[in-house]
Amino acid sequence: MSISELSQPTSAPAPDDFPAQYDPAATEPAIYRRWVEAGCFTADAARTTRAGGTRDPFGIFMPPPNVTAILHVGHGLNNTVQDVLVRWARMRGFEALWVPGTDHAGIATQNIIEKQLAAEGLSRNDLGREQFLDRTRAFVERTGGTILEQLRAIGASADWTRTAYTFSPALSAAVREAFVRLYERGLIYRGHRVIHWCPRCLTSLSDEEAEPTETAGALYHVSYQVEGDPTRSITVATTRPETMLGDVAVAVNPGDERYQDLIGRHVILPILNLPIPVIADAYADPEFGTGVVKITPAHDANDFEVGRRHGLAMPVVIDMHGVLNEGEDAKGRVPESLRGVDRFEARRRIVEQLAAAGRLVKKEPHQHNVRHCYRCDTVVEPRLSDQWFVRMAPLAAPALEAVQTGRVRILPERWVGVYEHWMTNIRDWNISRQLWWGHRVPIWYCAACEAPNNVIASRTDLTTCPTCGGPAVQDEDVLDTWFSSWLWPISTLGWPNEQSADLRAFYPSDVLVTAPEILFFWVARMIMSGYAFLGDAPFHTVYLHGTARDVTGRKMSKSLGNGIDPLDVVQRYGADALRYTLIAGMGLGADVMLDHEDLDKSFAPGRNFATKLWNIGRFLLGNVGTGAVRPFTELAGSELGRADSWILHRLDVAIRECDRAIGPAKPHGEVWQPGELTAGLRLNEYAETARRFVWNELADWYLEAIKGRLAPAGEPDAAAARDQQVARAVLVHVFDQALRLLHPIVPFISEALWQRLPGHVDGTFLATTQWPLPGSTPSGAVDASEFEVIMEAIGSLRTIRSDYGVAPGKPISALVVATAEHRAVLAAETALIARMARTSLEFVDDRPEGVHAAALNRGAELHVPLAGLVDVQKECARLATELAGLEKQLTALEGRLANPGFVDRAPANVVAAERAKRDEWSARRDQLRTRIAGLCGAG
Repeated sequence: MSISELSQPTSAPAPDDFPAQYDPAATEPAIYRRWVEAGCFTADAARTTRAGGTRDPFGIFMPPPNVTAILHVGHGLNNTVQDVLVRWARMRGFEALWVPGTDHAGIATQNIIEKQLAAEGLSRNDLGREQFLDRTRAFVERTGGTILEQLRAIGASADWTRTAYTFSPALSAAVREAFVRLYERGLIYRGHRVIHWCPRCLTSLSDEEAEPTETAGALYHVSYQVEGDPTRSITVATTRPETMLGDVAVAVNPGDERYQDLIGRHVILPILNLPIPVIADAYADPEFGTGVVKITPAHDANDFEVGRRHGLAMPVVIDMHGVLNEGEDAKGRVPESLRGVDRFEARRRIVEQLAAAGRLVKKEPHQHNVRHCYRCDTVVEPRLSDQWFVRMAPLAAPALEAVQTGRVRILPERWVGVYEHWMTNIRDWNISRQLWWGHRVPIWYCAACEAPNNVIASRTDLTTCPTCGGPAVQDEDVLDTWFSSWLWPISTLGWPNEQSADLRAFYPSDVLVTAPEILFFWVARMIMSGYAFLGDAPFHTVYLHGTARDVTGRKMSKSLGNGIDPLDVVQRYGADALRYTLIAGMGLGADVMLDHEDLDKSFAPGRNFATKLWNIGRFLLGNVGTGAVRPFTELAGSELGRADSWILHRLDVAIRECDRAIGPAKPHGEVWQPGELTAGLRLNEYAETARRFVWNELADWYLEAIKGRLAPAGEPDAAAARDQQVARAVLVHVFDQALRLLHPIVPFISEALWQRLPGHVDGTFLATTQWPLPGSTPSGAVDASEFEVIMEAIGSLRTIRSDYGVAPGKPISALVVATAEHRAVLAAETALIARMARTSLEFVDDRPEGVHAAALNRGAELHVPLAGLVDVQKECARLATELAGLEKQLTALEGRLANPGFVDRAPANVVAAERAKRDEWSARRDQLRTRIAGLCGAG
């Protein structure tokens, strides 16, 4: 059997219990169950150096998926990356902890229950708060955590004994503690200000949860008549004319001379015919539009700040449902005809009224950002409201410094600037939500006490006021889901109990793997909470991976119909095929492109690689057997053949390249040094290095080279028997090391094969064995470069066969002119060359005359007489015809590229493609000329 055919089932003998085909469906669940039962994934704080043990800790915290979530390809990508890193760290000898868990997901979970109620003709108010919460808890208990079970199917080696839930009693206590501590430090306050409001979810949102979306809208130019002067008016441009009913002023820049005489006077607010003042404020930009802005303090955050500076009224004219109504301070502000009208319909009606009154100067198309709710995509309404806020500037300062000083690195580096911009322009965080599902704000009010005693922050539930003994009533709002998530790296380790064994052993942890979309929602806030409560960042590396996209570049999602179900992939191809495809296709921060319409095409690389591995294992055991193999460590360098030295050298190279690609597990000091900041986490390079070693070097070269040694013809003499044992020992050692290299990426098949290797000890697992170390070649071995001479000779001879159409099985001969050193190497391996290249060698002193093909190799020339192998005259004619056609095409292409009219006007990608074609055709032309010169002569 040719090793080049290893992707097909082997016909070599193998143990009866070694199936010809790898069956992931039958193999993977059983292996995973054994891992869990053996405690392979369970970390022990006592074993860490921080607790007096011998192992350095290594920690990763799983971004907690929503408790009601179902596994999608984004989860598969994210958790595969984490699993690769934690398996690598575990094999490197770290006490590796990967904390799994779920998030109670306030808005998302409440939306699910409210939709269920709506289908029954009910609302949450029909049930009441307690019954609604009971129903939600029951739903979560029934369906929650499904995704964690699904993660097991893709091989996630998380420590399931530490599975956390943000709404568990322990983590809920941490949320209260964090709130109370920040409140006592003056960093949490109740604020009356404009916030983002979702009329669908009926709750406030933080700045990050109100996502800007580029929108094709309109800009309406409206004229406001100057009071007492019907001949004069000023024009204001707005994208939201429905908010005009809440205008309380118009502002001009104090330095804008066009309007100096109007400052302090009034203009008439259209529709309502109310006089409103003209005020001077630097917020008005003289260079933008007319330099005049309308001020609506209750429905615009910037206008709110202007209103506060000038002591203006703040009438609320749009209610919580996004409907026009007279709210706070808005008596007489909403005409009867517009009350109860949806804001967008009201916009249309108001524009019609402005046009009818002659106040609509013009309407023009306008591209601008409109904020949408991150959960339901409803257009967010800026609205004046009482909410709880966290003062972020004091918390952001150390988190910003951590990145700037190298305590925390963010990869890819392009996100560092984004992080710094956000942290230096951070706004206070609105943490209260008008929901029922979530952590209730731990604030109680006493109606009998005077301020500040009438507001009590408490770590425990209250029924009475601690000051006067009167009744205490808890705040109705719940906390933003992210207020529990930002504590994830500390609450899951036992905080606020700072004596917790896990907290002392595993904090700070190491790597946070997540998507760029939640860099601000979650990552930055976790860094802030780490400094706020424990004085240090929770991790030293933030790895922001790319997104799974379809072949057109669209993000994969269920709503677009272009998603891929990872469990479907696992069922059809196995978890290893999924994992390998995702990792191999993912550059640092780059998106992963998959074809949802052709899963075979998308996951063929992973499936084919698993098949290759399995067949290598069958070949190995079929030729080595399951009996005892001579220990590799007992081999002397002098016993190794050239192929042995070469494969051991290539193994060392692969190990070093894999280590470099994955990167340092930790900074060498307290902070990352400049040379370390971007090192490692090139997981696709790691995958390709390991694949190339196993497929191209171990399978395609080494296995083929040692076939004769593994199964010598006839009864072997003593020397051949000893050499057979050397080959067996080297092969088993190298395949063992290769499986270790591959294990973090393809854990199931590597474990299944490793446990079948000769000498495997029952009860031991590849998942917890040692990561390979370079330098295993015994001293005194022949130089690996000698086998590379053989490889180059074989490769050149195969190329000659291919170029001249010589059948693969047809024997040929070659005349060799070489230095004494290279002649000795080639002469010693003539049998190997004859078998792998179907070529017999004859050594000559001078370059032969006549028709032949020559290949130069490291001090050697190979000359293959072609007479009798090919029709030289016919082949020369064919090559000349091909060269003439190619040169004609190349001349036309070079003329096109020399034409400025083409280069300057054609799209850049078209020009680049044409230049690449020119380079390819030029190289082919040179090859043809060389072949014609060698075969046909100068004439």
